[in-house]
Amino acid sequence: MTKFRRFNLFSLIDPLHSKTYSEGDARLYRHRFTAGLILSAMFYLSIVLFVASYFLPLDDKGLDIVRLLFVFVGFGALLSIYILRALDQRVIATNFFIAVLGLALIYLAVMTGGILSPASICLIIIPAIATLSIDSTAGKIWGVLAVVTWSLLYFAPQLGFDVKKSMPDVDDSLAFYVSILTSHTFIAFVALYYEGTSKRLRLNLLKEKREFHYLANHDAHTGAINRRHFLEILQSEIARCEKSADSFCLFYIDLNDFKKANDEYGHHFGDQILEVFARRLRHRTRASDTVARIGGDEFCVISRDMKSEDDAKCGERRFEAILQEPMSLNEGSYTLKASIGWSIYPEHGKDHEALLKHADQQMYEVKRRKKEGRN
Repeated sequence: MTKFRRFNLFSLIDPLHSKTYSEGDARLYRHRFTAGLILSAMFYLSIVLFVASYFLPLDDKGLDIVRLLFVFVGFGALLSIYILRALDQRVIATNFFIAVLGLALIYLAVMTGGILSPASICLIIIPAIATLSIDSTAGKIWGVLAVVTWSLLYFAPQLGFDVKKSMPDVDDSLAFYVSILTSHTFIAFVALYYEGTSKRLRLNLLKEKREFHYLANHDAHTGAINRRHFLEILQSEIARCEKSADSFCLFYIDLNDFKKANDEYGHHFGDQILEVFARRLRHRTRASDTVARIGGDEFCVISRDMKSEDDAKCGERRFEAILQEPMSLNEGSYTLKASIGWSIYPEHGKDHEALLKHADQQMYEVKRRKKEGRN
C-alpha cells in the first residue's frame, strides 16, 4: 500500500530564517512567522497581479503600475529575507517588509484615485501586521503612519494636488472586492498564525513546567520522590491525620553493604541496584503509598493503610520478601540486604522529625542486631 508523507509547511519556511534556534524556542516561531508572512504576501500578490491583468478594467498604464508594484514588493521581500536569514534580525526584516508593502500601496493609491482608490483600503493591514508580528508599540507607530497617509490622500485634492486615476470610468466593484478580500486575508492569516503559535508556545511551556516540576520533586536515578518533596508530603499527611484523627505508618529502609557493592563493581552497578529496588517498591506498594529516596542508599515509604504495629510488621515482611528476590543486572545476579525500621503516627511522634527519628533508630537497632548475629 502506498504511503503518502504528510506535507510540512515549515520545510518551505525554515530555510528562509536563521537555524540557530531549537524547536520550542519562542524566537523560532517569530522567525517562522516573518518568513511565512513574506512568502504569503508574494504568493497573494502573484494572484492579484493575475486578476488585475485579466479581469480588472485597467489600461496599459494601469497594468504597468501593477507590474511595477509586484517587482518593487518582490525586491523588498528578497531584501527582507536576506536581513532575516543572513543578519538574524527579525524585527528589522519585518519592519522593512512592512515599509516596502506600505510604500507600494501608497504609490498604487496615489496613481489610482487617492482616497477613493481600492488600494487605500489595503493600508489597514499595515498596523495589524505590525501589532501581531512585532509588538503593540510597532502597531501604534504604523497605525499613526497609516492614519496620516489616509489624511494626506483625503486632503490632497482640496489642497490643489492632482490625483491621478489610471482606472477608466467603469464599474470598479471588482477592484474594491479584491482590495477588501486582500485586507481580510492578510489580517486573518496573521491572526490565525499568531493564535496557532501562541497555542504551541502554551503547550510547550506547560510541558516544560511539568518536566521541571517532575525533576524538582523526583530523584534522577530512580524516579522515586526526592527528600525535599517527601518531607512536604509527610507534613501534609500529618496535617491530614491530625484533622481526621487518622494514622499511618512510616517505613525507613537502609540498604546493607551498598557501599561495598559500589566499590567492588562500580557506581554503574550501584545505580542499577537503586533503580531496580525503587521500581520494585513502587510496583509492590499501593497507589496511595509514597515511595521516596531520601539518601544515597536510604528509602522511605508512607503507607496510609497501615495503622497499627501488626500492620507495620506485615509491611516489614513484605519488604523483606522483595529484598530476597535476586536482581538480574548487567553484571549478573545480585541479592539485596537491608535493615528496616518503622514508626506509626501519632503513637511514635506527632511531627515529621519525631517520626523519622523513631523509624531511623529502630532501623539502626535492626542493623545492630544483624551485625551481632553475624559475629
